[in-house]
Amino acid sequence: MENIAKISIKSSTKNLIEVRNFIETNAKKQLSDANIINQIILSVDEACTNIIKHTYKFDESHIIEIQNYTDKNQFVVKIFYSGDEFDPNKRNNPDMKEYFAKYKVGGLGIPLMKKFMDKIDYMHYVNNFNELTLVKNI
Repeated sequence: MENIAKISIKSSTKNLIEVRNFIETNAKKQLSDANIINQIILSVDEACTNIIKHTYKFDESHIIEIQNYTDKNQFVVKIFYSGDEFDPNKRNNPDMKEYFAKYKVGGLGIPLMKKFMDKIDYMHYVNNFNELTLVKNI
């Protein structure tokens, strides 16, 4: 495991630009493929957006911590936050024909993360502490 970079933000969508810049800066140190970098940025952005929207209900008094490091041939992003348990791996992807037929908006963050990242791990600990890990093989 190489150096761990960290950032903490208040749980507001206006702070997502900081998260995107943080991931982009670190990804460019390890990766050259712009498509893969954008996939990682989008995945982390979606994860943080879901935490802000669904876990914290836009309450800006909470903190989200993001860590990033490279381990062997993997670009790893860990997101730490408090709140109720929610494992994205237990969420089924929507039926896309039905999704578009009903003109739905939103709800594609988890399917995008599953598509773009090679591994998603989730841990829920005592005191409602959560750790979401997104891994991209490099």
